[in-house]
Amino acid sequence: PPPPRYSEWEWRFGKSPSFSHSLEHKFGWALVDVQLEVANGVVARGRVYSDCLLPSLIDALNDELAAGAGSLTYDSRGVADLCSRARARLEGEASLQVARDCYLPELQEWLTAAL
Repeated sequence: PPPPRYSEWEWRFGKSPSFSHSLEHKFGWALVDVQLEVANGVVARGRVYSDCLLPSLIDALNDELAAGAGSLTYDSRGVADLCSRARARLEGEASLQVARDCYLPELQEWLTAAL
């Protein structure tokens, strides 16, 4: 097996050069385009574009990308943090239940696999 340090986040992501990552996926509910700028394994900037009929979902994701810039890691944990924060923004409104319970989990699963 490889040495333990190769499985550490710092080794895999922390010393990586800055780069941009563009991801696009067609869900049953919308086309989603995610643009990320990554530096040292952390999302420095990001933006989500979509034709989703629930713009509050996209707004919540963009608000959290802006608020979390520099603290969201470019890995499954960072995706989970982003989706959890967006879900919290959508709490309390019955009309957004499908976004919280269906769309966000689908988005999280896809984005985690795509990274």
